[in-house]
Amino acid sequence: MNIQDQQQFYLNMIYEYFHENATWPTYRYVDKKLFNELGIDAKEVSASLPNGFANTFRFDIDLSEQARLSLEAIQLCDGSEGDLHDFLTVVRFMVEIYKRSEEDNPPVTNADLKNQLHMTDDVIARVGNLLVGESILSRFSSMSQDGSGTWQYGLDREIRRFDGVTSIEDYLERRSKERITARQQATHQLKSFLGYVYRKPGSDDAEAGMAAWVKNLTEPNEETGVKLEVALLNALARLGIPTLFGGDIRRIEPKSGERKQSGPATPVFDLVAVNFSVHVLQRPTAVLISCKSTDRQPNRTDIALLSDVSNKLHALLSDWLVFGALVNLGEPTADEFNYRQDVRIWKQSDLQALLNAKEYRSVAQFLWTPPWNWNRETEILWRNTYR
Repeated sequence: MNIQDQQQFYLNMIYEYFHENATWPTYRYVDKKLFNELGIDAKEVSASLPNGFANTFRFDIDLSEQARLSLEAIQLCDGSEGDLHDFLTVVRFMVEIYKRSEEDNPPVTNADLKNQLHMTDDVIARVGNLLVGESILSRFSSMSQDGSGTWQYGLDREIRRFDGVTSIEDYLERRSKERITARQQATHQLKSFLGYVYRKPGSDDAEAGMAAWVKNLTEPNEETGVKLEVALLNALARLGIPTLFGGDIRRIEPKSGERKQSGPATPVFDLVAVNFSVHVLQRPTAVLISCKSTDRQPNRTDIALLSDVSNKLHALLSDWLVFGALVNLGEPTADEFNYRQDVRIWKQSDLQALLNAKEYRSVAQFLWTPPWNWNRETEILWRNTYR
């Protein structure tokens, strides 16, 4: 089992116990079951997961503590759709309770769910446990310790944020509204900062610098195509995407006029965008990017070379997902250049999306979807989400 399979097994095992027993298992149960069935160390798997993915075992070896999963983690578990649906049903119910009440913190109890939503005792107990981790919904709570499954919550005014919530993705996005806004502000500020970086020497005209960066990123210039490599590197870095530079930057010595080269000048590709995604149960990904500052049709030889080197580097990064992306500043429409099985073709409109993206999430699907999964329907879905 690779680490991704171990992570998924770990999460599924915890969730299955929760679904069956309406309570979370202890780390003792998880630790013994993982070791006895697969010979896996639960602490090592826990340490590889992000916060909320039953990962406190890496800090606290109290085996009697409960292994709890966040909603984000439950969303990745097999068969979790029903429990998440029940949770959203209760959230909508709680919003309506708050809207109708004249109290500051109107109470909601397990009995309300049974009498008004006609939920079973098991469903009510599971939802009650899920609500424990959602402090944004309630100001105070009480839950029985005798196994009877009774609980009570006092609703916080923040619950108004979830009025009309439509899906678990919608819920999580609304819950993270402040963090999303902060990320968007940060990327916008970095975009303005790039204008300062690209300004002319001795000038403070950041707007002119911004125009220079945009020109390098989106306008064909085959004589100075290296500027596209650097502009794209900066566009990716602005969104928080680690990017390796494999290109070549030429400069002229001031005194001798001699042309010097710097950078590894890696054949075939210029940049490598990296997604260290082991923490989200996906393979880490490396996208080999070849920059062509031209609006002519993509060159088939360039595509073949990029496909070949991607296969070679996959052997070097055996646990990684590796594929190539050929940047073309035109807008090729033929399926031959849009929906290939070997190499992605990034076109002018794709670079505009990277240029104008408010945050990383809006371009993540575009960046990390391999060519064999990139098709017309996927692109339409991504562009609709991006917009």
